[in-house]
Amino acid sequence: MDTPELLARRLIAHGLAGSAARPAFSSPLEAARGLLAVQGQTYPAGIRSLALRSSSSDEEVLAAVRAGRIVRSWPQRGTLHFLAAEDARWLARLLHPRVAPSQIARRGGLQLDDATAARAHEALVATLLAAGSGNPVPRKEIYAAFEEAGVDPAGGRGPHLLRFFGGQGDIVQGPKQGAQETFVLVDALGVEQAELEGEAALKELGARYASGHGPVAVADLAWWTMLTKAQARKALEGQWEVDGYYMAEWQEDVTPSELAAALELRLELPAFDEYLLGYADKSIIVDDELRKDVLTSNGLGWPWVMSGGVGVASLRKKDERGHKA
Repeated sequence: MDTPELLARRLIAHGLAGSAARPAFSSPLEAARGLLAVQGQTYPAGIRSLALRSSSSDEEVLAAVRAGRIVRSWPQRGTLHFLAAEDARWLARLLHPRVAPSQIARRGGLQLDDATAARAHEALVATLLAAGSGNPVPRKEIYAAFEEAGVDPAGGRGPHLLRFFGGQGDIVQGPKQGAQETFVLVDALGVEQAELEGEAALKELGARYASGHGPVAVADLAWWTMLTKAQARKALEGQWEVDGYYMAEWQEDVTPSELAAALELRLELPAFDEYLLGYADKSIIVDDELRKDVLTSNGLGWPWVMSGGVGVASLRKKDERGHKA
């Protein structure tokens, strides 16, 4: 498979280009389900990514977030993503064990121990329960609960604890209240959680990733999830495979004219867009010269222009520093 075909098929898988082989995502929720998880390091950029993939407005995406159908959490790599609410628990429980040891190892430097973390978790759950079913609680109130429990959220401890607890799969972010992030218990969302674990969860992960991102290599899934390459290979078994790349079987029916049409697209993509962040090798999409103004190695990102499947320009304002991942 040559690079233009690879990129065209990815554009179609993302819902950025069309094909009769798979209907377009008709809503933000369908787009979230279709891609399984979408980068959400910066809130507005993640909202825009889902809007682009479902021909929706940002407000329509935000409405799905307010309704608790789309949530923001840390299902993989300790990194914020938007995903369908029903996928919040199983995906986090499958992937959080890959990052939990490194997160726990940081606690010494943060002056945290297991007992302190346990007190913070108890205070967090109690605060969310006291708020009532589905009512999100802003970060500042959670930090106040931490302090009342004898846990100082300053010095990076508050963000670390919320990232860790969110990664466990029982707590997600709800809609923003002004500039404040909010948090809610998964059980309070009123959305039935998918019951997947073990090999069934691994296969669901591989099928959904291949369908919403394919063609993908084993290394792509390993990077996206921090699974081992052996686990990633097992997850992708059974998907349509061509030249070491895996994709959903519907891709077999994509026509040459649809591939050509995909490569004619020119789009403005937000910072940290999944089309770039969803793969291990980003060099085939953004070359080294452009990348310094699109995505840096220390976690800064800016909106950019994609044409023909590759980056052609940055929309970075030279007086802005971007956003940390």
